[in-house]
Amino acid sequence: MLPLIASFGVVLAVFAYLVALWSLMVRSLGGPRLGLLDSMKIFFVANLGRYLPGKVWQLAGLTYLAGKRGVTLPVASSAAVLGQIFALGAAVTLAGLALATGATGRVPSQLAPWALFLVALIAIATMVPATLRLSLRIAFKIGGKALDVPRVDPWFGPRWLGLYLIAWLGYGLAFGLLWLSFRELPPASWPAAVGSFAGAYFLGYAAVFAPAGVGVREGAMAVLLSPSMGAADAAVIAVMARLWMTVAELAPLVLIAGGGVLGLLGQGSTTRDDAS
Repeated sequence: MLPLIASFGVVLAVFAYLVALWSLMVRSLGGPRLGLLDSMKIFFVANLGRYLPGKVWQLAGLTYLAGKRGVTLPVASSAAVLGQIFALGAAVTLAGLALATGATGRVPSQLAPWALFLVALIAIATMVPATLRLSLRIAFKIGGKALDVPRVDPWFGPRWLGLYLIAWLGYGLAFGLLWLSFRELPPASWPAAVGSFAGAYFLGYAAVFAPAGVGVREGAMAVLLSPSMGAADAAVIAVMARLWMTVAELAPLVLIAGGGVLGLLGQGSTTRDDAS
């Protein structure tokens, strides 16, 4: 039970870290300083867009809700797109390294060079300012927005990729703790936990037809984990990971909704006191 509780604690800490990263991204692009509560509301409400087909609703939600808090459209759009680029880039980097080094189990020998090539490609795409600016132009054009693309310094890409790598290492730690909570399974392999979780998340996101990667993420995780624990056990923990993550994602929304209700009750009480 203790590893399960700890896994929820770690994943919630990762969520808080990601909220802070998004808020910092807004400021680094010239936007205003957003309060913690405002940032949490924007981030977690927009996160519900992941459960709609198309993969763009979360980014659209971040842009729209940030605009309601005084963030200009170019900054809000850039922060949403760049945040997703670095998050996915970090996930692919860790998954590629795990495959290349055999951390997720034995892989065909011809796959390792391709995994390393993928890691190098992601590094170039996320670390070169010109590539980042091109990615933003493409994203804005697809979205039908004629927006100015912000300039970034040469260390912008490496800095943000490193920050998002920390988040994925945190996710891997949380997933490893979930793995430990099932005593019937083989001992947890932390490299396998990190690589398989990151790789499954990316493949689920790449499946644009699947809301929140449902089905695709579980299948990918089961395949990546099967060398470590067998196909049947890998399928079970993949499904449990979905339930675990869904509960963790809903927890902040429940707290935000509860805080809103308490705020309304407090306003009502104040109004009645003033009237009396």
